[in-house]
Amino acid sequence: MTGSFPAAIKTAAQGVTGTAGPATQNAVVPAGGNQAAVSNPPQGSFAIDYADQDGPTKYAPMQGHPGTKITAKTASARYPTSSVSYYHTFAPTPKQVTTQTMSQTFTASSIENQATPASQPKNDMQKFLNRWKD
Repeated sequence: MTGSFPAAIKTAAQGVTGTAGPATQNAVVPAGGNQAAVSNPPQGSFAIDYADQDGPTKYAPMQGHPGTKITAKTASARYPTSSVSYYHTFAPTPKQVTTQTMSQTFTASSIENQATPASQPKNDMQKFLNRWKD
């Protein structure tokens, strides 16, 4: 394949250095924290409020992780109330085709239970008598 680039592209390409790419966008919730504690909140299309988005694709933020303790003393609304309007004629066909949700980027760690399991009965009579244990 042969060809050549225009002079403007050749000049612009000379200013490109390195192959590191843009900075990583990682909105990981700290262990035991909540979404508000994230130092780098969702960016780009995920930062736009879901209700304000229009078009065939909507973008939803990553689901927050629950805390380890319940600190609320009373129930409160998470979002402000909004008005409701009803259709008086047939509604138009929805334009939305799909919703993209930010992927989860957390990891969970655990260890095995190292406690010794309970021993099993050793003879048939003991197995028979264990049926009526309370």
